[in-house]
Amino acid sequence: MPSAHKTIPLHPVPVMSPAAGGRYDHLIRPDGMVHRTVFTDPEIFQQEMRKIFGVSWVFLLHETEIPDPGDFKTLNVGLRPVIVTRDDEGQVHALMNRCSHRGARICADTHGNSKRFRCPYHGWSFKNNGELSAVTYGEGYPQSFDHQAHNLGRFPRVESYRGFVFGSLNPDVEPLLDWIGPAREVFDWSMDSPLKHRMRVVKSATTVFNANWKLQNDNNGDMYHVPFTHRSVLTMVRDRYGSGKSLDHFRSDQSPMYVSDLTHGHKLIDQRPSLKTPWDQAVPVPGRESYSQKLINELGLEKAREFLHMTGRAGINLVLYPNIVVVGGGAFNVYEPVAVDKTLVHLYTVILEDAPPEVNTLRLRFAEDFVYTGNRDDNEVFERMQISLANIPEMEWVDFSKGLGTDREQLQSDGSVRGNISDETGMRAAYQRWKELMSSDITTCVAL
Repeated sequence: MPSAHKTIPLHPVPVMSPAAGGRYDHLIRPDGMVHRTVFTDPEIFQQEMRKIFGVSWVFLLHETEIPDPGDFKTLNVGLRPVIVTRDDEGQVHALMNRCSHRGARICADTHGNSKRFRCPYHGWSFKNNGELSAVTYGEGYPQSFDHQAHNLGRFPRVESYRGFVFGSLNPDVEPLLDWIGPAREVFDWSMDSPLKHRMRVVKSATTVFNANWKLQNDNNGDMYHVPFTHRSVLTMVRDRYGSGKSLDHFRSDQSPMYVSDLTHGHKLIDQRPSLKTPWDQAVPVPGRESYSQKLINELGLEKAREFLHMTGRAGINLVLYPNIVVVGGGAFNVYEPVAVDKTLVHLYTVILEDAPPEVNTLRLRFAEDFVYTGNRDDNEVFERMQISLANIPEMEWVDFSKGLGTDREQLQSDGSVRGNISDETGMRAAYQRWKELMSSDITTCVAL
């Protein structure tokens, strides 16, 4: 389980209020219009990396990525180099990957297992819980030298839900479950396995596009684009396999499917009301028929179909703002902003422990299928948008007004707002959350 350290601020970083005149209010308008500089201004991007990825909860990793004492993984949180470790007692820590002496990055490996991290510059070493372990030539420091003040900086808040570890640099951030809020129900649905197998996360791919990270974040709450951006995929699938497969249920916005604003910037596309079973809806992937027949031969039709329906658990795009989208069956993607006009997307697949190997092979094949077809369409559009937004200053506004002020949006009992499947309900709410976080005067900090 993640650790609960005493929070002792070390070099607090004030998160500045917006410029005089309500700058952020002017960038995010109540009528659903968002100013183009939100996607193109490098200074705004730098503020996002501090505020959006500092003041609230941010997804770090899944606990199965560091299962054993001493395991670690390095990653970036709003450009901050971070090491997430599991210490010798099994506690999870999120540590700044920065030596407390002169600031060098201390760990260059992407993952591994180690009891100590040693700075390559002057040889200071740190335990895997962040504590300063040894100072080279220590006799040169006075007796007043404060070892604790030179521990690695820790995230003051680290919490886990169902193995998903989140961190925040705001020591007073609300409890994680309150932050997840109404998104919890569909999140649980995605993680629950009817056959109760333990899950393990494996990385399947990383993609890159030369555009702002929020374009992908928006896109994962946007059904409107599917019949147009992915027309070639729709046509190919229908020509090869007939109707009723893959994205075929997206051909009209007159359906029981819906989008939701789930508060805190979280948003959902819920396709489940229009889907058949995940297995029957899925297009053929390499091995689909042979693996399924083997399962039927070995387990019988009823038991085999229970497993096959779990290969995708398709039907949702659940964005937990700002940096993770859960896409069904526990599979998820993580946004990593690199620059105002460059983004990495890391894709992860969930393996079911003790399930037949054919099931997990199929889960991997289904997870990668759309990555190499539909995601290419999306990335092409993101890059076209970035070029136009950056280079046509005479056209200032981006329109997210679809569904606003209509009877298509309905407040739900859990505080969420549900809209028509092609509406921009969740995206508008995410930009209101963006404005709230960017306008915050909360002081972020690290703990000792």
